[in-house]
Amino acid sequence: MRHLPPFLLLLASVAAAQAPAPSDPSRGALQVPDDLWVQVLAVPTPARRPLGYTGDEMRNYGGREHLLRSVENLFRDLRTVPRTTGRIADELIRVGQAGSPGEVLQWCWGLTDVSSGRMLEAPKAGEWGLPGIAPDAPREDVLRLLLEVIGPGDQAGAIREFGGFPDGVQRFLLRLAIARRLALPWLSQSIEPPGDDPDGEGVRRSLAAPWTGEENGQSATRDGRCFVWMREVDRAPLAYGAVIFATHLRGALAEFTAWRDAGGRAELAKIGARDWRGLPGMRVLGTTDDEIRGAQPSIVVDLGGKDRWLGRIGVSNGPLDPLSVVIDVGGDDVYDAGEEAFALGCGVFGLGAVVDLEGNDVYTVKSSGLGCAWFGTGLVWDAAGNDVYTVKGEWGQGAAHIGAGVLVDLAGDDRYECAQQSQGMGSTLGCGLLLDLAGNDVYHCRDEGNVSALYLNQSVAMAQGCGFGRRADIGDGRSLAGGWGLLVDAAGDDRYHAQCWSQGCGYLWGIGVLEDHAGNDVYENGKYSLGAGAHYAIGVQVDLSGDDRYNVGIATTKNQFQGHARDGSFGVSIDGDGNDRYALKNMCGGSADLGSLALFWDRRGDDVYECAMEQGLGDPPPLGSATVYPPFRAFRDDLPSVGVFLDTGGRDTYSGDPRGEAGAREGKSWRESRGANSFGVGIDVEWGK
Repeated sequence: MRHLPPFLLLLASVAAAQAPAPSDPSRGALQVPDDLWVQVLAVPTPARRPLGYTGDEMRNYGGREHLLRSVENLFRDLRTVPRTTGRIADELIRVGQAGSPGEVLQWCWGLTDVSSGRMLEAPKAGEWGLPGIAPDAPREDVLRLLLEVIGPGDQAGAIREFGGFPDGVQRFLLRLAIARRLALPWLSQSIEPPGDDPDGEGVRRSLAAPWTGEENGQSATRDGRCFVWMREVDRAPLAYGAVIFATHLRGALAEFTAWRDAGGRAELAKIGARDWRGLPGMRVLGTTDDEIRGAQPSIVVDLGGKDRWLGRIGVSNGPLDPLSVVIDVGGDDVYDAGEEAFALGCGVFGLGAVVDLEGNDVYTVKSSGLGCAWFGTGLVWDAAGNDVYTVKGEWGQGAAHIGAGVLVDLAGDDRYECAQQSQGMGSTLGCGLLLDLAGNDVYHCRDEGNVSALYLNQSVAMAQGCGFGRRADIGDGRSLAGGWGLLVDAAGDDRYHAQCWSQGCGYLWGIGVLEDHAGNDVYENGKYSLGAGAHYAIGVQVDLSGDDRYNVGIATTKNQFQGHARDGSFGVSIDGDGNDRYALKNMCGGSADLGSLALFWDRRGDDVYECAMEQGLGDPPPLGSATVYPPFRAFRDDLPSVGVFLDTGGRDTYSGDPRGEAGAREGKSWRESRGANSFGVGIDVEWGK
């Protein structure tokens, strides 16, 4: 049997072992100081085994089908988890600000253990990036080569009409056509096409079956095709094809926007009405207000106007039709799939994307859209404007099952609304990312979206940074490990609202991450939220700076949030800077349950902690606590539960801790042990002063 060091001897010399206070405001510097962590572990040197669980210990848990290596390895050391998510968030922000959708997709696919397209670069200025075409080849020669694939026809007419577009538009269209030509051979080879399903309706129905089918109120489906596809699909060409297209897209967008901003707008305005289909797999619309609906070629480009994109558009349709991209250059546009599921940036065995360069846009899908992956890549890339994104149901705004579902918004005050399983949700073999780089944003998961009696008639959101597995041990037995769900917000005064399972939460071998790097933010949530994990999962919530409010005045919160973990899990909640206010209840603020590790850390600021025990639940108090259970006579008896609370700067106020003088206080340390392998640790100290 393994035991942790003697926690009951903890913290006698905390004040005497202080290191310099951190002054670096970067995310990379937001790490618990080594000397302080030694005090948490109550050992004289940091050379001891990390606070975590070994691979052998974690193999005791079931439901591991399709478990990601990138998730499994994080259980070795609790401290590596926020360090890793911080690096990922920083890199996603960097490549997003660089206007590089290809690198964003590389990161997302890489988190699902598929690394492809690394070091791939967009063609340099003056180059085309197409074998057989000289770097300085005239546009007409490039067009002729691309037209060769369509065989005999009115090529002369196509070339003549193409010449009517301004130079900047011509180069833009050619680069998109090259991207299509290079990506298609890879996107089409992921799996053998299912037969007798020309419109893909049967495929789409089978894809969702494991997550929608129920019997006796538990996960169960008699449609097993999706389970077979998970075993047979080759994810690497899906990733590589998407990265190829997105990398060439970066070059095309950069060149086009530079031309547009250098005087090209006037030339665009002269185009007027246009509907050109001269290039293979491409349709080009002019600058009038257009309405586009129904089946479309692989790439549709609209050069301006207030447009309406309606129905199932921007969704790939299996390996025979694996590319569907919508690009809107400007205007306040409406994207509305109506009652059609699988639309508007949805990858089904391929790449489905929506790219919008300007305007205050409104996006609406029923489900499976706005950056949703089902065995592929779903991408929405919005470069500017105050936008509204709505998912009426589930699976959008960065949601993924077997692939990468990505929504990137570069600027503007935006609103995101969903019912459930959206806003950065990663399920089996998936990475769901919502990346917002600027603006004062609202993230709202509706309270009536997925109401559950088990959760006291509150909504089970599984949103806003959620790694979500399929638990079927009490259903059909085909449990599936979760993936990566990330919500990363780089700047702005933001508001997050959801109920249960939200804002950096992990369920069944999944990891959910919410990273907010600037602004005075408001967080509202419930059970298993704000850095919470359950059933061998990881939840991480990090707010780098700003005066933030956590669940203040929210009467519906119950327990088990903000640095909470249960059943072989990690829960991490960190606030880097600012004068913050926390409303905490039972099992919050660094509270571990049933062989888990939980960490809460507020690095600095004058903070207020308001504690209120929820009556009748009988759980441990907040601010550094852990549970204890009667013997299981199994491996769980050997796993420690450790709850850690740290506040390392500022003058803080505590109220409502039921432990009274023995509990949380300014400038003090406290501890508790409810039994063998149950340890609660609390430290409030001016670190470095």
